[in-house]
Amino acid sequence: MVIAAPANSNAKFARGSLLDADALIDPELLVPQLSADTKIGAIKELVDRMHLKGIVGDSLSFLQSVLERENLQSTILGGDIALPHARSRSVNELGLALGIARPPIDFPSGDDRRPIHLICLIAVPAHAPDLYLALLAALARTFADVELRRSLLNCASKEEIYRLLSSRQIG
Repeated sequence: MVIAAPANSNAKFARGSLLDADALIDPELLVPQLSADTKIGAIKELVDRMHLKGIVGDSLSFLQSVLERENLQSTILGGDIALPHARSRSVNELGLALGIARPPIDFPSGDDRRPIHLICLIAVPAHAPDLYLALLAALARTFADVELRRSLLNCASKEEIYRLLSSRQIG
């Protein structure tokens, strides 16, 4: 998968003028069944995985940043997916984690509240605003695909999720 990348992109993920999204997708950050049954619990579960992979240094600080961002404006897309995200000094490198909630989780976000099946958490270093906006926009366009969201809900393993996402063009 590739995404058009801004000029000042993180070199680890840039390939010329394109962002190498495959480098962002780590099977260890794909959770086919979240154990948490609340919004905060689900986000924390994904933050903790990012912390274990070294993407996030201070997990509590990053969690707080994400929850503060959630209170500002809804991150719910298309009814069954949320893209909680934050730029933070606690983030060491760009990363994303995807969790599937079965049954769906009640997800209050900004002025919106819906049952959510898919949570895609995005962690962005504080110094990368252009990359942040490009990735967020590309993921929003990608996850607008109802068929992709349905297919993700049918995935039973992190390997299946990885294969499905790796086969798609983001953006």
